[in-house]
Amino acid sequence: MPTTPSRALDRLRQPEYTGENRCIPCTVVNVLIALVLSLAVGFLVPPVGFAVFALSLLAIYFRGYLVPGTPALTKRYFPDWLLAKFEKAPPGYGIEGDGLEADDSHGPDPLHERETRINPEETLVSAGVVEPCADVDDLCLEDDAHATWRAAIEDRREGDRAKQVAAFLDAEPDKVDVRDSQRSNHVVVRVDGRVAARWESDAALLADVAGFDLLEHRVENWEALTLEQRSQLVSGLRAFLETCPTCSGTISIDAETVESCCRSYEVYAVTCEDCDARLLEVDA
Repeated sequence: MPTTPSRALDRLRQPEYTGENRCIPCTVVNVLIALVLSLAVGFLVPPVGFAVFALSLLAIYFRGYLVPGTPALTKRYFPDWLLAKFEKAPPGYGIEGDGLEADDSHGPDPLHERETRINPEETLVSAGVVEPCADVDDLCLEDDAHATWRAAIEDRREGDRAKQVAAFLDAEPDKVDVRDSQRSNHVVVRVDGRVAARWESDAALLADVAGFDLLEHRVENWEALTLEQRSQLVSGLRAFLETCPTCSGTISIDAETVESCCRSYEVYAVTCEDCDARLLEVDA
């Protein structure tokens, strides 16, 4: 059976390096390489230069890069401050653009939207959601807030995630698509086909949609906060989880090295031990 053009293109595609998994720094580097190469060829034979550039862009679009080993090159030679400007979320990870996967944590991360950051700890203390612990020098959930949050988690555990996230993002449920990432355990949310948010796991998402309901009744001027600011608060609340939202197991906190397409960095990872669901990553 002859190979159709669409099948040939499908063979070229590398989902692990394209779409939601595309490494932006790698793409930029490869486009620049393609441009320099095309200009060099075009200086000698102009029509061929245009052809080389067009074919290079197609390769980058379908494969994610032109030069093999590009991810390793960007990790090695790009400074962290530059890579951080390109990194996608979290949050998202939560609301896309910061990461709920944003910030110090990776949780809901609105796309291309950067708003004034707030201090989640100060805000949660001011709202009476967390308070000084009775027996250690730390902060703990206030008893009533803890009970209310756990009840909200239990109530939403078996619910429709699309409807729950739609309320979180203030979107229409029929336009929201919630699914696991092809490359990782993250939960990716699309609105009208466009990536709008991502969470480290379904457990993190569940904690946040339940936390949203808790905080909207406790945080002063909640309605005046932007979506990203609300995301910062609910992802910050996640740090006070005592049991896993989805499997009710114990939670561990460990130092880990996280590998992205661009770089490696140290984080404190909060994880459900029984179901291995990642709840939170805080930059070490």
